[in-house]
Amino acid sequence: MLKIVGVLIASITAVLAVSSTVGSHADYLATCNSTSICPNHEVFCSEGVCRCPPNKAPVMIRWDLHCRDIVQIKRISTIEDHPWVISNASCLSSKKAVAKSSCRHSPCYSGILVDPLRSADEGGKFLDNCTITEATSVGQFKSGTWTNNSVMHHLAGNKTDLGLAIFNEPTLSPHVRAAIHFESILVGNYRNQVALGIGFPKSFDQERVHELGDR
Repeated sequence: MLKIVGVLIASITAVLAVSSTVGSHADYLATCNSTSICPNHEVFCSEGVCRCPPNKAPVMIRWDLHCRDIVQIKRISTIEDHPWVISNASCLSSKKAVAKSSCRHSPCYSGILVDPLRSADEGGKFLDNCTITEATSVGQFKSGTWTNNSVMHHLAGNKTDLGLAIFNEPTLSPHVRAAIHFESILVGNYRNQVALGIGFPKSFDQERVHELGDR
């Protein structure tokens, strides 16, 4: 239990640290006017602050801020797994007109993986027209195939752009490694064989995977 609590605290600290670094970067959101020039040549003055041009989002690469093309995620596959992903059954079964499948707006999903994803989307806007699907399990590989309607079944079959489920990189099986790009967005402890992250299908460009991880 203590190890799990430690990982959770480190994970939340890492997310806050990245957000703080981008938000306080001298080149980003600095006050400007129509006659001033923003320090970073990649940003421009808009509505009184230095920001990335439209259709581009801020990315921290080796502690330097860059404006890169927005990589749209159209489909997310996930599974309920407290506290990483929490699905609200009453919300999902409700007959009220709510955006249940919207990656950006659905009130039915929350958790340690969901909240930072939406926070990053506020600046990056990479969840336009994105839908979220809840799978039945993470999946097991048997007789050459993955469990039907599992997160791994969706990833391996290129039926999703992102597997929003926790993967532990040091313990990934060869079958999982063959099917996904692993991207660690949370702090782990390799001494204890812990490095938690999310999975992208192999069809997703690896450079874009790293960019999304940075965001």
